[in-house]
Formats: sequence, C-alpha cells, structure tokens
Amino acid sequence: MNYTRKRALLACDFCRHRKRRCDGQRPCSTCRDSNADCVYKELPYDRIEDASPSAVVDRLARIEALLEQQGQQLRHLSTSSTPTTTSVVPLDYSPSPLFPQPTEFTDYPPQTLFENPTETPTFLIPKGHTTLATTLLSVPQVRDILGDYPRDYFYNIEESQGLPPVLDNPRSDRQAWPALRPNVLNKLAANYFQNVHPHHPLFNPNTFRQWQTQLLKKEPIEDAVAALCLCVYALGSVTSPQASAPGASDEVLGMNYFKPALAIIVHEHTWNLKPDLAVCQALLLAASYFSHLGRPLHCWRLSFFASQRFLHYMEIRRGQDPYSEWSETELRIFWQCFLDDCNRAEDLDVLRSGMEPLGDKMPLPHSSDPSDHEETIHFIAEIAVRRLMNRVHSSLYNPETEGMTGGHAVGAAIDPAIAWQGLSLPKLLALSSELDRQLEQWHASIPDYIRPPRGVEIIPSDRGRVLRMRYYATRHIIHRPFVMYAVNQQQQQTQQLLLPQQGSRSGGGAGLPEPLPPVVLEKCEVCIESCVTYLYNAVEMLDRRSPYLWTIAQRCMACLLVLMLTEGCEPLRQFVPPMEPLRASVVAKVKRWAVPGSSFEAQVPILEGLVFRDGREA
Repeated sequence: MNYTRKRALLACDFCRHRKRRCDGQRPCSTCRDSNADCVYKELPYDRIEDASPSAVVDRLARIEALLEQQGQQLRHLSTSSTPTTTSVVPLDYSPSPLFPQPTEFTDYPPQTLFENPTETPTFLIPKGHTTLATTLLSVPQVRDILGDYPRDYFYNIEESQGLPPVLDNPRSDRQAWPALRPNVLNKLAANYFQNVHPHHPLFNPNTFRQWQTQLLKKEPIEDAVAALCLCVYALGSVTSPQASAPGASDEVLGMNYFKPALAIIVHEHTWNLKPDLAVCQALLLAASYFSHLGRPLHCWRLSFFASQRFLHYMEIRRGQDPYSEWSETELRIFWQCFLDDCNRAEDLDVLRSGMEPLGDKMPLPHSSDPSDHEETIHFIAEIAVRRLMNRVHSSLYNPETEGMTGGHAVGAAIDPAIAWQGLSLPKLLALSSELDRQLEQWHASIPDYIRPPRGVEIIPSDRGRVLRMRYYATRHIIHRPFVMYAVNQQQQQTQQLLLPQQGSRSGGGAGLPEPLPPVVLEKCEVCIESCVTYLYNAVEMLDRRSPYLWTIAQRCMACLLVLMLTEGCEPLRQFVPPMEPLRASVVAKVKRWAVPGSSFEAQVPILEGLVFRDGREA
C-alpha cells in the first residue's frame, strides 16, 4: 500500500523511542492515549523553521533587503571608482544553514537589515534537487523516446575520467618547467586578463606584475605564488583561439605550464599547514583550468579544497581578531569559492563544502583598482543572481520539503513532473511571481552601461553574455514547474481516455480535456521563450573554451528537453517556434568538445534523439 509519510517537525521522547508517528502536540495524541509523559528534547528556537509554502513566500519577501543591498553596491560602484569601506563583520560562522549571530553592515542604512537575526533567510541548494538536466530524462514522455538514464548518468561519466595523461605523475622541480620567455609570458598574461580574469577577478594586474617580476628575476618567491603565475600562463594558453580548435595539442592547451603548477599546488595544499591565501587562489585557478577543459568534477575537487582551506583560514582569523575588516583579497576568494560551490551543486549535486550558508554573512567585494572596476561590478552582479538561483532551487525544486515527495521516500528518485505538487497552484503562482519579480529587480540593479539587453542582440563582452544567459536560465527554472504541470495534466487525461469503463461510469463528459488556466499558459509561454532565447545566446558561447563550457552544454540539453515536451503538449505547441535548425546547431557545437569518454560525447546521442515537428516534416 502506497501512502505519503509525513514527519512532524519535532517528535517527543516517547514517540521517538518507540519509532511512532508524533503529531507534535503538547501532549501528543500517542502520549495522551498511552497515559505517558510527553517530553520534547529542547532545541534552540532558531533551529525551528516553518517550512510551509506560505512561510517560504514570507521569507522570499524578506530577502528583498539583500537584493536592495546588492543593488546599492552596484549603483555605488557604477558612479564611483573609490573603494567602499569593507563592512566589519564578526567571524562567527557555522556550516549549518542558520546563523543566530547578528551581522553588522556598516555600509547600508539600518532599514535594509533584518530586525531579527535568527530569521536570516538562507536558501540553500537542496541535496537531491530536481533541477538537474538528467531529471528531465526521467519524464515518461522523454523516457519513451530516449530510453532510461539514471539521475547520476553524467556524474558517473565524469567520475570515471582520469587526469589527462600528460598530468599524471607531474614533477614540481624547475627542470620540469617550460622555458620562461618574457615576450611569450607577457602575451599569455594579457590573454588571461582579457579572457579569464573578468570571470575570476581574484587579483588585479598590478599584483600579478609584481609576482611575474619576482619569477623572471629568480628572486625569492613563495611556491604557491610561482604556481599562480604558471596557472595564469596555462589559462592564457587554453583561452587562445588555437586552443578551441579540435585536436589542439597539449602545448597549445597550456599543459606545459599547468603540469608543474598542479604539482606545486597539490604539494602546498597537502603539506603547507599555514593559512596561506595564495594556496587558495592557486587552487581556484587550477579549478578554473579544468573547467575550461570541460571537466566539472576535477574543477569541483580543487575548488572544494580551496573552500575547505578558506574555512580553516576563517577559523584561525576569528580566533586572532574577530572584528577586523575583511581585505579585498579575502572577499574575492570567499565569493569565488561560493560561486564554484553553488555552480557544481546545481550542475552535479556534489558534496557541499560549507561555503554556501555563509553567503548571507559576508560583505560584497569592492573595486580597489580603477582598472578592475567593471570586472568587480560584473562579479557582484553574478554573485547576486547566483544567490537568487539558490532561492529558486530551494523554493521550487526541494525534494525533501514536506508534501513535495509525491509519496516517495526521501532520497528516492523524484519524477520532475510531480516534484512541485506539494504546492497548490495558487501557492506555486505566488512563489514563482515573487521569484520572477526579484529576477527583474536584479536585472534593473545592474548599471545601465553594462546591463545586458534582453533578447539576442550582440553583446561585445563574454561577461555581458554570461549575465544575460544567467537571466534566462533563472527565468527558465522559475517557470518550468508550469510546463511540467501542463505536461502532467495532459498525460493524466490521456490515461483517462484509455480507460473507457471509467468514462462510462462517470457520464458523457468524463475524460474530456480540461483547458489550462490562462495564467498557467502565460507562465508556460515565458518558460518556452526563456529556453529558446537561452539557446540562441548559448550557441555562440559554445564556440570557445570558457569556465561555463560544461554548464552551458547541460543547460542547452535541458532547454531542448523542455521544448520537446512543450511541443508534444497540445495547449503549449502554439508557443514553440521551429526548433530543428537550433537543435542541429547545438548538436554541432557540442560535438566539437566530444572527446572519447567525455560527457560531451554521451550528450550527443541524446541531443540527436530529440526530434521536433519541423524536423519530422522535412
């Protein structure tokens, strides 16, 4: 017999010991019937949260203060290149999702802060979330066409990939280094600051020039700093136009620089027990190198190490001077760790490092160098939309929220077509409308001169393209539940039509399709338009290596799967444009990176198996 098992927020000692269901009353019905003492283990009040959808809506509304704070920071940076004063923030933190300690923000007026610090609305990407592209492969209509794919299909593929052969058994001695020719290195460094630094503004060009001078003059230099320089050269190589050509050599990819850098980084991370920020920076750059190669798990492993190391650094710093100001270097390392942690949790549902819950505690970075001003604004804008995406995952795609498991045990595979059904349609509308409003507020908070226009208008910089793609990716997942609602409703009605005996018992009108509410159709149209626009923006980014290469390919697959589902749903078909040329373009771009044994290679037959109406008619 299938039933939905509900758990009370708290259980009394009597029910807990006897493994009985507790209704959370005082006394509970079980203790009252058994004439037993009803005693609850006391928990701190701030650990108790109302998980109902209405409470989530309230928490989403309160989080506007954080968006306003981020918007003020962006507007301030857009009108002045003078660094803001870094907030003095107590170094009290915990890997738990709630923070009862108050946080001081000296840069912003009191009315933008939360009155009750125990109610800080930390929205974390839930473990087992149903936003993964592979969850769409389990939808019955998709499974009938493509076959069965496990939820961890791409994770398992990436897990089975070893290091590139040239990186096995690396040597860290100087004899293994390539020749350091200043003219070559200057060109690679310039390439790095043009193509990589805007995505990872960990240090400014002046700081790097000082490091490079030490390296070339063979002055005393820390091993981690030497590794940072080598990573810069490797990233400058891997982002060159030649590196995006099929079959690029190891040297063109910068492996000759990255191999000794990786050896130093692994040694320093393992045996340098001091709280060294340069090691964190080197780990993050090495992670970025792997992301440019399209290896998300290798990237995650190194960024996870960086996050753990920075948490250790914070612990030591807290003991020494808990109220000291955060330096710009510290803030940039923290937020890069935060972004990497959240991105991989979204893409592959990997182990969390503990950085994500600290996002509500840390001040934002600021521009300390006029030459770095625009990159800092882009960086803050990406942090803001990343936090918003986390709220979307937590609010709409959390499989552990009571009532959202659709009768499945926690941890079991959740059908994405029903994962949202713990929310009634009015509450789903309220949540999505609030999240969509916050997305529009984020977009409006970006300074005019760098705000990416909506649509497919050409943008000169990759940073602008990334922010626009973030906008449409977020808009897509905010509205995807309505597409799944429509698809699921059509499937249920089709099944009813296949049961004539049920129709005969129910009367002449039984089994007739019920029209979708106009508001649902409107939300579905937004989702479809967001998917199509994302794809048009993505095909250009798939032409070359970037830290988003693997993520973009996965999101393209998710968008195409959603569009195929909508085209097969009669009420939604009218909103889907001809898709075959766009699908073919995505397939061609993904094939470019489909080296043997990679998840890009595994993705190609899935994309080729998606057939749209205009493809069938051709």
